[in-house]
Amino acid sequence: MSSNAVTELNSAATVTQLRPALVRFFRRRCPTLAEAEDLAHEVIVRALQHAQWTSDEQAKNYIFRAAINLWRDRIRRNAVRGGAEVDWDDESTLEVSEGTTLDRVLVSEEELYRVHAALLELGERTRDVFVLHRLEHLKYTEIAGMLGVSVSAVEKHMSKALAHLARRIDDHEFI
Repeated sequence: MSSNAVTELNSAATVTQLRPALVRFFRRRCPTLAEAEDLAHEVIVRALQHAQWTSDEQAKNYIFRAAINLWRDRIRRNAVRGGAEVDWDDESTLEVSEGTTLDRVLVSEEELYRVHAALLELGERTRDVFVLHRLEHLKYTEIAGMLGVSVSAVEKHMSKALAHLARRIDDHEFI
């Protein structure tokens, strides 16, 4: 067996091992498991088509960067189309609406808008670190591995993001 064939087998094995993590990554964002599996499959196909990494760690970094980019592309496409499709669930809507006043919903939406706007002001790497840690609940070491940076760099990006968010949310002109 040639060395290229062995490398291809190792790449396929690495990608196969990462599939459950990819599905979990997309499942946190997608309304259905089928959609999460479709997106994970798309990342795997892309990864195997461009498999030029030399280590499992490099493959993992490439694959999760591809997953993040695929998700961003999807968000952009949905924004251009006028928003994403949302499944309506009357039962959960009633549960939420019984304990929530319209004023509180509006205040929450405004706060969410301010946080979103502040996040968009951050650099891409800093925003990625913040989202991966605070929303995806990844550890600094995992983020460092995914992005190919040191843990110290991840800590600095988190500090920068938190300081920026605190300033922007407390900024009276921002409201």
